[in-house]
Amino acid sequence: MKKLLYCTTLVFLAVTFFSFSSATAEEDSRLAYRSGGQRTITCESQKGRYNYCRTGTIGRVRIERRLSDAPCRQYDTWGVDGDGGGIWVSNGCRAVFVVEAYRPPNPGGSWGGGRTVTCKSNSFDYKHCSVGGRRGRIRLARQLSNTPCTRGDNWGVDQKGIWVDRGCAAEFIVE
Repeated sequence: MKKLLYCTTLVFLAVTFFSFSSATAEEDSRLAYRSGGQRTITCESQKGRYNYCRTGTIGRVRIERRLSDAPCRQYDTWGVDGDGGGIWVSNGCRAVFVVEAYRPPNPGGSWGGGRTVTCKSNSFDYKHCSVGGRRGRIRLARQLSNTPCTRGDNWGVDQKGIWVDRGCAAEFIVE
């Protein structure tokens, strides 16, 4: 399992590096960070269990201070969603993380419009929905299922799009 996670992480890093290296000026402005737009989040793996902590924003995440005796190694015992919207920890990693928020692409401060993508876990099966091309923030706009959709539990994002599982069905806004 760790080898699969390691390989997936390497592929993600390669895709991220090469896609950002060819960004246009408009895309570069979308990737700029706010000065002073930092938050700290404490995320802890209790008794070696996996834990997911929402960051409340999207952006770049780094570890500030380890709180545990157990090691905190990125991509091994801690990591982030593709957009920085959440941090996961496991195997006893406990730490304080810094999240540097992205600056919105327009001066008005809002992310503006986006397109809607519907993604449904039919028969409680895993489903991946591609969002295509470059994208910014992805958020759940409207839940369609009776099953609660919880980010990091039965829905999330990766470098190619949105995944849903175990009965989550929703409309997502891709900005």
